[in-house]
Amino acid sequence: MTNLRPPETVKGHITHDSGRRKTVCASSVLAHFGIYPDTYNYAENVGDVNRILRDRGYSVRSRKSKIVTKKANTLGGIRNRIKDLGEPGKYFIRVIGHAMVLDGEGKTVVDTDPRKRDRRKVTHVYKINKNYG
Repeated sequence: MTNLRPPETVKGHITHDSGRRKTVCASSVLAHFGIYPDTYNYAENVGDVNRILRDRGYSVRSRKSKIVTKKANTLGGIRNRIKDLGEPGKYFIRVIGHAMVLDGEGKTVVDTDPRKRDRRKVTHVYKINKNYG
């Protein structure tokens, strides 16, 4: 079954009474995978995004140790390393205070705060695949 809903995200951060939030960048990452803000309560950290992806049938596998090194630890620095892995697909990238999606070529797919020269330090790298069956 094809998801025919247009991509939708939250327009601004939503903070609930508990203090937990839905953030613009996390909702944009999830919307790219067809998961919309009205289908989950919170998405403010790596654990939330990974849980939501896994609950919706995606596998989420860390690739940080294969990609991030002492010399290549910024977003700009890991792009070629992602390409060199030779694992096509999508990568959920987390930098301090922000989340985005890159493709298997290291190109930006989703980024709500793009930079021309991106020196943000990468904290997490996850390979995302759709589970079938």
